Amino acid sequence: MAATLHTHEPPAAPFAAAEIETARLRLRMFTPADLDALAELTSDPEVMRYIGHGRTLTRDETHANLSNIITAFRRRGYGRWALVWKETGALVGYCGLSGGSEEIGVELAYMLARREWGRGLALEAGRAVLRYGFEVLGLGEVAGLTLRGNLRSRRVLERLGMSYVRDTHFHGFECSHYRVAREDWRDTPAPFHTVG
Repeated sequence: MAATLHTHEPPAAPFAAAEIETARLRLRMFTPADLDALAELTSDPEVMRYIGHGRTLTRDETHANLSNIITAFRRRGYGRWALVWKETGALVGYCGLSGGSEEIGVELAYMLARREWGRGLALEAGRAVLRYGFEVLGLGEVAGLTLRGNLRSRRVLERLGMSYVRDTHFHGFECSHYRVAREDWRDTPAPFHTVG
């Protein structure tokens, strides 16, 4: 006869990630309802040019990626936040921290809709995420990786206070590796607060 295990523990509460607000943006956890807007971004060849293999993603690939983003955030307690305009709630991309590898460590990751390029949103979101990583998560350092030819992204990482480390091969890609240590990071007086 098989034994049945009974527990009287309440079910786990749904995971609720911290949200961050900046002057113009809200950084919130992705939900499955973001698929259409995210698929619009990942179908743009210019947006995807320096991400992964440099090709657009199908809706199914975007769905799998979105599921991985949500699962990783729940597992680690941090990850890539959906970037949305505070005023409208429209998705404009993502920004957050990825697990990276032992060699690289925690990595700042971001992607923006092409229509939003040149508005300083990557800097605004990146500063908020670095601040969260250092002040809330207590990280010792954060890395930034970009494909070698992505000069715009390299400028963003430098403006965020990251220093160039070296050119390297990472997961089969030729990348430029940047980093900033907590003790070297310079916070800005830009509006920032966590919500919830």
